[in-house]
Amino acid sequence: MIAVAPILVWYSFRKRVAPPNLILATLPATYLLTVWQARWSYFFMAAFVIALPGLLAPVKSRLAVSTAFALSMLPILQFWDARLWPDDAELAAQIEHRNESRELRELATTIRSAQTQPFLAPWWLSPSISYWSGQPGIAGSSHEGLDGMADTARFFLATDFLRAREMLRNRRVEWVLGYDWERVADNSARLLGVSIPDQTLCRLLDRSPSQAPRFLALSGQNGTAKLFRFADKL
Repeated sequence: MIAVAPILVWYSFRKRVAPPNLILATLPATYLLTVWQARWSYFFMAAFVIALPGLLAPVKSRLAVSTAFALSMLPILQFWDARLWPDDAELAAQIEHRNESRELRELATTIRSAQTQPFLAPWWLSPSISYWSGQPGIAGSSHEGLDGMADTARFFLATDFLRAREMLRNRRVEWVLGYDWERVADNSARLLGVSIPDQTLCRLLDRSPSQAPRFLALSGQNGTAKLFRFADKL
């Protein structure tokens, strides 16, 4: 329907039943904002849905309007079909994600405390860990967490452990979460625009937690992640 919207606008003007100027102004404005930043897509879709009845009004054929509506529903039906009746690969991915979330929550609940004890974890996991633990995370998924995202990426890609320790001290970190090192390293390298160095700290924390730097004490682990405490702050 978005693809044929310009044709509907032209047809409305031709039939002299154009939608209100406010709607016509809102659609291109929100579309351009969406191209600029994807977060505006909600407003664009809302404006489009509001404008759609006015755009279809000049079309007198009920069959044509009904057909257009039915076709526009197909992607939604396909989405819910995949959600409600997933194939084997999707079902396996859902089970894996559910198990991973449960194990992350188990580790997160162990750092609950009445005291403020910030943690450092991969940025895409930090919001949920912060929710489960009640502790602030260095990184996050919003623009306010960009500096923290960069610092966590530098920490996980660090090969100089003294610099990594200094970063923890500067950020007043109490806990560090080690996760799948390949995913962490890839995302961190993409975020910083660098190549993945050899023997990164994230690989050591994930593959050989017992050999972690002495300032990181292993406090808990399961099949998904490892939890370390920043023990030597001096």
